[in-house]
Amino acid sequence: MSGKGGYSPVVFYIFVVIGAFLLGILIFNTLIVPSLVGRRDVVIVPDLKNLSINEAKEKCREYKLNVVVVGHRYSDEVPADYIIEQDPEPQEGLKKGRAIKVIVSSGVEMEVVPDLRNSSLRKAEIVLKSVGLKKGRVVNVFTHEKITNVVIGTSPPHGARVSRGHPVDLLVLIGGKPREYIMPNLVGMDLPFAKDWLSKKGFQISRVITKIRNDKFPNTILDQNPKPGGMIEEGGSIELVVSAVE
Repeated sequence: MSGKGGYSPVVFYIFVVIGAFLLGILIFNTLIVPSLVGRRDVVIVPDLKNLSINEAKEKCREYKLNVVVVGHRYSDEVPADYIIEQDPEPQEGLKKGRAIKVIVSSGVEMEVVPDLRNSSLRKAEIVLKSVGLKKGRVVNVFTHEKITNVVIGTSPPHGARVSRGHPVDLLVLIGGKPREYIMPNLVGMDLPFAKDWLSKKGFQISRVITKIRNDKFPNTILDQNPKPGGMIEEGGSIELVVSAVE
C-alpha cells in the first residue's frame, strides 16, 4: 500500500489487467459464441482432406452442407479423385446449406514415352527432358551395319504412359565390333590351297611353322591355331604347322 490506505501503482495495474481479461471472456461468451456455435443455422466445417468426393459428400450431408469441386491438381501423394484442399478450412463456422469448395487430385501426372528411334543419344536425352521424363540405362547393341550410334528402342516402349519423371531405358546401336566365325578344320589340307581359300574369306596367315614328317606330303597342314571349332574374328590371323621332308 501507498499513503493512507491507498494502493500502489503496481497493484492497481494488476487489477486493471485482470478486469480486462474477465471482460473479454464475458464478451466472447455472451456475444461471439452465441453468434456462431449457438446459432442453429451454423455448423463447424468438417475435415474433408484425403477423402474421396463421395465420402466427402456423405460426410457433409450430416452437417447439412454441400461440396463443390472448383479445380483439379496433379499430386504424387493424394490418389486421383481425393480431396487436396478445402475452403473454408476445418473447424471454421459455416451456415447450413452452404458449400465447401474443394480441389480434387488428378493423381500422378502421366506422360507418353516419345518415339526416339533413329535419334542420337544426345537428342534422345533432350527429348525425354522436354516431356518431363528421365534417361534411364543405356544398353549398347553391337552391329556390323553402317548406321550406328542411334537409338533403336526404348523401355517402356514408345506410346506407353508413365508417371512424370519416370526413367526410360535406351537401346543404342553401336558399330565397330567385327564379325565372328567358327574356325574351320584345315588339318590335312594342302598349304597353297588353304592360303587361297583363307585369303578369299578375309583371313590372314600370320605364321607357318614346318615340322619334319616323312609320312606326309610336303606342305600338308598338321595343326592350326585357332583350333577347329573355335571362334575367329573377321580378318583374324591364323598360325599353321605344315609338314616337310628331310
